[in-house]
Amino acid sequence: MNLSQTRDFYNKKPVEFVVKEHYNLIEDNEYIPRFSLKNVKDIANIPINEPIKYSDEVMRKAIRYGMMFLINYKGEKDKHFAGHERVIYPMVLGRSSQGKVLLRGWHLNGWSVSQRRHINKIWRLFRTDRILSMTFTGSFYRLPPAGYNMNDKGMRGGIIVKADFNEIRRNQQALISQNKIQNREEVTIGQPDKTFASIQVKETETQVDLMKPFENSYLNNNKDMAGLRISFLKSIYGNTYIAVLGALGSPGNTVRILTDKQNNLGIFKVLDSITGDVLKSIKNVKGNSVYNLYLWDKKL
Repeated sequence: MNLSQTRDFYNKKPVEFVVKEHYNLIEDNEYIPRFSLKNVKDIANIPINEPIKYSDEVMRKAIRYGMMFLINYKGEKDKHFAGHERVIYPMVLGRSSQGKVLLRGWHLNGWSVSQRRHINKIWRLFRTDRILSMTFTGSFYRLPPAGYNMNDKGMRGGIIVKADFNEIRRNQQALISQNKIQNREEVTIGQPDKTFASIQVKETETQVDLMKPFENSYLNNNKDMAGLRISFLKSIYGNTYIAVLGALGSPGNTVRILTDKQNNLGIFKVLDSITGDVLKSIKNVKGNSVYNLYLWDKKL
């Protein structure tokens, strides 16, 4: 292990790694960029951004490598036929006193049925037979969340596997050495010596459909359409589209977006910006019609 590898291994900062991209990113393509870890023996069978059926074997590997997953979960009190999505750090896999397989996860964000709202950064215990699907996000976590307990007392039937962060760092360091993953900051668009803006927005938990924009109450109730400003953005990673009401950005600019609840939405690229009186004459922006809507709060 050379000096730079040693620094990476013992790094205690909240670094997040992502699968390294081996292609030229063209933002306006209609397809979602595909990544590959097929040459990594242990996790070659885990696709990225593709839902698969729950598997104990895959979950064990996820815990050993510190892989972030989106799970579609339908709890006992969830009346929605398709359940709800949650992004988690899978941390401990074990069994209940009745032998049910359980997963302890750090619930990064997603819907809480019990609280009837989106929640962020909280511990949750999941029954794996209620996980409808699981999707590897392509990201890796590196540090234990606050309150992590390797000897989880909720696993009364025994622990199958638990997140050991020395093992996680060794496994991730092997991927770094193979040029398979990299620090997320290394793939930020822009010059290395040029910083990009960070803004804060407020969540509306609504969407705007440009085929019928005025069905959204935030737009329908606005009396000054000509003075309205709205920017449309796409995430640098993945395929997330958002609109920010009250902002007018330059196409091509990149910006880090946080909510007023300190939820980091990620880094986005401005696709286009318009005033409200243009809304009636457009049906899409860069081929996309539906955007999650946020309200401008402030520049950080």
